Amino acid sequence: MNLTRRQWIKTGAQLTAASMLPWSLWADQPQVPHINIQARETTASWLAAPTPIWAYNQPKLTLQQGVMQTIRVTNHLPEPTTIHWHGVRVGNAMDGVSGLTQAPIEPGASFDYQIMSPDAGTFWFHSHHNTIEQLARGLYGALVVSGNDEPHFERDWSLLIDDWNLSRNGRIDPVFANRHNQSHAGRMGNFLTINHHAGPWQGQANAGERIRLRLINTSTNRILQLHAQFPGALWLAKDGQPLTIPEPIPEVIILGPGERWDLGWIAREEGQLLEVSGADSLLVGQVEVNPVENTDVPAFPDAMALPSNPMSPLSASVNQRVPVILEGGAMGRLQTAQYLEESHSFRELAAKGQFWAISGQTGMPEEPLFRARQGESVELVLDNRTAFPHTMHWHGHHVWANGRWQDSLTLLRGQKQSVRLVAGNPGKWLIHCHMIDHQATGMMTWFEVA
Repeated sequence: MNLTRRQWIKTGAQLTAASMLPWSLWADQPQVPHINIQARETTASWLAAPTPIWAYNQPKLTLQQGVMQTIRVTNHLPEPTTIHWHGVRVGNAMDGVSGLTQAPIEPGASFDYQIMSPDAGTFWFHSHHNTIEQLARGLYGALVVSGNDEPHFERDWSLLIDDWNLSRNGRIDPVFANRHNQSHAGRMGNFLTINHHAGPWQGQANAGERIRLRLINTSTNRILQLHAQFPGALWLAKDGQPLTIPEPIPEVIILGPGERWDLGWIAREEGQLLEVSGADSLLVGQVEVNPVENTDVPAFPDAMALPSNPMSPLSASVNQRVPVILEGGAMGRLQTAQYLEESHSFRELAAKGQFWAISGQTGMPEEPLFRARQGESVELVLDNRTAFPHTMHWHGHHVWANGRWQDSLTLLRGQKQSVRLVAGNPGKWLIHCHMIDHQATGMMTWFEVA
């Protein structure tokens, strides 16, 4: 993402992640071996001819809750890159936003991220530099943070669901910045993968085994509509944060880009996961269940509920209320907005490749949407005035919405909703639509915690 000079934070002046820990966990940190991640060019064997993609050498990381981990990222790509730890409440200097929290990692160079997650749960990591292209080329992976007191699951599967826009020759369509797509719902794919493999995904379990399914939407723009045919399954967590009480799964799971759902299931009979947004259902994955003699398959036990994470409690009062008005796009009513500190008409903005705005600002503004002190309670009044849905994502924070904590929230066309945020680690934090075409063309802003 391109920012103005004043918004760059010099690397030498950055605070270390250790100084930003939400709890006093630094002094007694155990020695943990470094993790080495390489961002590189590779190929995928999906079709008759190999498909060139970009990927990490480690598509899944497992960290331990509350333990500091050094992750060295080496860039073997032909352009700069970064990694953002989506949903993890890291120190601001480790958030991986090119230009806002760090200078990008140049080709051939490395950067050491100091990552400590206070939360156990399902997260993911992805590039946050030239995201419109790098994410679409495959730069993402699953991030599982294990807790000490979590219940045991015989099967624990992470499913990173993605749609790729492939041309007839099996290569990724190289036109990433299509103005028609950007002013509408964004670039959509035509080829399904699960964990970078051609779908559908297949799993095997024995009758009576406890299964945890971690569903992660890594698409650049597509909102998935999933129908989970797992008899008796319950919803355990959203965006890495456990539900207070596991809930029945809705008929259709709305999973916007960047959102995650954890499902718990006792294997009884074959289960399927379907994508149902189109005229015909598409099989995403299925679990075959092997019968076991003399096995009494139990009902869903309370012991499978996940322990809560150390989230800051919501106060009874609100320190400030902030309108977050989403405007623009095709068939929208945006008349004017500020871009590079000047007012422009929508026609002028479109000529500059800017189609979307947050509260009258398009592109990254000089001033934050709001400032808050650590621990303050902020009510964000979301108002989607566009003709399209948007999945809003808060960096370094979760918001309280619909009775649960979540770091990404899908707003439907015309929807209004108030959410609560407790200001956490100090620093500059991004807010943006995780439809990456919308982010790249204006729908992003930031807030500052002092």
